[in-house]
Amino acid sequence: MYNLITQHRKEKVKGGDANAAISYLRGKARNDSYFFGNPIDYECFGDVLTFDSTYNRNVYNKPLVIFSGSNHHGQTVIFGCGLIVNEDIGSYKWLLETLLEAMGNKHPMAVVTDGDLSMREAIK
Repeated sequence: MYNLITQHRKEKVKGGDANAAISYLRGKARNDSYFFGNPIDYECFGDVLTFDSTYNRNVYNKPLVIFSGSNHHGQTVIFGCGLIVNEDIGSYKWLLETLLEAMGNKHPMAVVTDGDLSMREAIK
């Protein structure tokens, strides 16, 4: 029964679930780049940036990197996110450059990470 339900759900999603997710995110994105971000919130609350990748990988074995911060109510605000191929300096550097470009080249005053060495080098 599980296989039949899964097959039925896959048939309903045109082009596969990855394409459906990308189409959904593009609809939510507020810019024309491949990076999915929120420049309005970033402009207001982007002074301190939290830069973190998912601990467990998704079914595509690709890490999801989320850029977030806090608004004036102390609530978490997602500034942007991106899927990268691997967690090396080059991938993080590309993602950070894309974030800055999508957000009008406004640099944060501080960046908070989990201490990953690749992230530290990319931030420098």
